[in-house]
Amino acid sequence: MILPLLTLLAATDVPKPARVLACNMGALTSDQRARHLEVGKRILQHAQRRELPDGFAFTIDRAHVSVAEVAEWVADESRCCPAVDYAVELPASGPLTLRLYGGADVKEFIASELSIR
Repeated sequence: MILPLLTLLAATDVPKPARVLACNMGALTSDQRARHLEVGKRILQHAQRRELPDGFAFTIDRAHVSVAEVAEWVADESRCCPAVDYAVELPASGPLTLRLYGGADVKEFIASELSIR
């Protein structure tokens, strides 16, 4: 049983590729980009932002932005900005939380792209 454990431990030592902090402007069509900007604006309008050491957390009021809209935004944003890590916390009731993170350089990139600070 030691061999599978060693294999698992060895897999965690694999170096991760460097993040490329750039937007893929061709990831969305012009119509998709317009919708993405509209949903993103509404998310920011109806969210409380909390700064994290490596990014930002947004607590989003579900009365104004649906779970489906947040999922749509994350799916599209991850196509445009693959260097960012995304996490959505969806409790049974109450607001949901969207985290955008990935390190100090990613945090600066997020702040710049979303015009926050």
